[in-house]
Amino acid sequence: MPQHDTFKAWTWHEPGEPLSLTLEDHEMRPAEAGEVIVDTRAIGLNPVDWKFIAMESRLWQPGQIPGVDAAGVVIDAGPGVDHLAPGDRIAVHTSLAGPGTFATRLRLPARAVMRLPDGIDFITAAAFPCPVLTAWQAIEKLPVTTGAHLLVSGGSGSVGRIIVQLAKARGFHVIAMSSPERHELLYALGADEAISSPHQLTAPLFAVIDTVNGEHARQLSQHLGANGHVVCVQDRLDGPVAPPFERALSQHEVALGALHMTGTDQDWQALVNAGETLLNQVAEGALSLSDVAVDEFDALPTRLSELKHGPRQAGKLVIRVDG
Repeated sequence: MPQHDTFKAWTWHEPGEPLSLTLEDHEMRPAEAGEVIVDTRAIGLNPVDWKFIAMESRLWQPGQIPGVDAAGVVIDAGPGVDHLAPGDRIAVHTSLAGPGTFATRLRLPARAVMRLPDGIDFITAAAFPCPVLTAWQAIEKLPVTTGAHLLVSGGSGSVGRIIVQLAKARGFHVIAMSSPERHELLYALGADEAISSPHQLTAPLFAVIDTVNGEHARQLSQHLGANGHVVCVQDRLDGPVAPPFERALSQHEVALGALHMTGTDQDWQALVNAGETLLNQVAEGALSLSDVAVDEFDALPTRLSELKHGPRQAGKLVIRVDG
């Protein structure tokens, strides 16, 4: 790669709307120790993207490039990177602290990069990291108890549908909650029961994985039996959800980005290994992702604005980047 390469990126300068992002040229230095440089081929859009664009954050300064999910081709590997080489096809969930993925080229920590199997295209790969790795982290919080009743709220969403499949594969009795028109999908994904309201529950639960918010998780925790578990994918629980020594509930939170702040190399190896295994399952047709809508790089702010302000979508938005 040339010593002074440039690339284009949608750039943040102050809290605001996705439409306030500006397309700017940035300079790309060669990869440093532990890094790779990637030619971007597709970018996955997530709610966390517009949330950070709207807020004040100590992590961001003017000139920040937002975005956390992408897929592409390695074009440079820094010193100490021996498991990746130019030409490798990859996907990544990178740090909110950036530099982010809304760019035609990416500077990435090599330890966070997942290699793609031959059967995965870049669009599918860009839709993969945030929802699938989040779902994997959520199910990893629970001890495997065959036949135990597990409720997944928001079961038809991009994260919920992966949790349903992973939970079923681990032997749980999966109860998925969504609007009635999505129940047929939930059964096709492997759910044992599909419900629209917690009032339809007929027995105490072993675990709840909630994808809505902390207050929703607190309400659902009322249905947990003794030694049950509640896992928050969005938000977190503020304090205990049950009186002391009554049900002895375990409370968990999921924060995929936390690994970038506190994760060890061993933590990252476990996540990347899991991600590559799940990518292979997608390639083999053993794991089903959400439907994907695709648009071009110039439309990124508009599509992210629609994700924020439009009706809730069942699928994923992915931006194609010409390579």
